[in-house]
Amino acid sequence: MQVVSIVNLKGGVGKTTTAVNLAYELAVRHGRRVLLIDADHQGNASKFYGADAAKGSLADLMEGQDYTALVQPTSYRNLDILPSDMGLLSADLSLVAAGASCRNCLPDLRVAVQADNRYDCMVIDCPPAFTAASVSAIAASSAVIIPIKLDFYAIDGMRELVSQLRQIQTITAVHIAGALITQWHNSDVVRQGEAWLRTHEPCPVFDTHIRRTDVVDKSTYWRRPLAECSPRSAATADYAAFAREFLQKEAAGDGTQI
Repeated sequence: MQVVSIVNLKGGVGKTTTAVNLAYELAVRHGRRVLLIDADHQGNASKFYGADAAKGSLADLMEGQDYTALVQPTSYRNLDILPSDMGLLSADLSLVAAGASCRNCLPDLRVAVQADNRYDCMVIDCPPAFTAASVSAIAASSAVIIPIKLDFYAIDGMRELVSQLRQIQTITAVHIAGALITQWHNSDVVRQGEAWLRTHEPCPVFDTHIRRTDVVDKSTYWRRPLAECSPRSAATADYAAFAREFLQKEAAGDGTQI
């Protein structure tokens, strides 16, 4: 079973946009049974799909509850969600204060889901920090996708992220499927940044990039995936192409074991 974590330590690079649209593409266009997990206490993926974390959340899973009582359906076929809200931050802090860890909660969830044969894929939206939930997400993952906006700070932060992932390798093997360029537009600085990223950074870069468009912001207000919100937009086409590329690379075993 594929478990995909969307990870970057920098905010504003399109992690949640990538998570919610990749989950939609895999579920609706490719017929995969997808569980989207919101591992960010801001709960933006949960809000996007209208999930109510008060009815059950990732924080409850961390405290030992069975996942089957916490998962909620979305309005899209093949796509369910395990939501989060600020209670996840409280649970994380409580674990730290108690000297405990939920490192195994998402790897254990992966095992349970595989045993139940309920889903083909889990997509995990991680926060811009290494929390107990995000480390657990990476430990459970068969692939890590790194969305990146092409500016100096983001490219510089990529090196730190890869360094941190190397440390997590002491817990589990970390497979980077690739960096996904987001908010791409045709300018000298973006083209130069892309050339640098593809030449110098220590992980693969997807061929597909996600073009910058106001439709992405509109989709967050409407709380609808790009394919539903604006079927003909550039970003819609890009996320569809990205999902195809990701599936092809995973089937071929491409990526970096760091």
